[in-house]
Amino acid sequence: MRNQKGFTLIELLIVIVIIGILAAVAIPRFQGVSDKAKIGAAKAEMATIKNLLGMYQAENDTSAFPAAADVASHANLVTILAPYGAIPAAGEASWSFVSYARATEDTFVLKGKADDRNRTVITVTPTVVVTP
Repeated sequence: MRNQKGFTLIELLIVIVIIGILAAVAIPRFQGVSDKAKIGAAKAEMATIKNLLGMYQAENDTSAFPAAADVASHANLVTILAPYGAIPAAGEASWSFVSYARATEDTFVLKGKADDRNRTVITVTPTVVVTP
């Protein structure tokens, strides 16, 4: 009788298949959690911008939000809001600038895309920060 130690090829293949199945189930779930975290971070940053725009309006002589022509990019937004608080620059933010519009002096709509896989659009108004 020989004293053989070790695993057979079939046993090793079964373990590899089981690990593959577990990875196939776990990776998509992890990506979903990662996307939710990225959307949450973008919403938090954009909520800060909403509050800073409120401070801008409160301190502005005309009590108006910035004009759309003044907020044509993320960089313009950073510059305008610098006296009221810091927001990340375009390359450091968890979202990217899409558009800014001011319908009246008391309303604005800021849109950005989160850095998740689906590039989720986030809309900010003076009252809410929402994703569709």
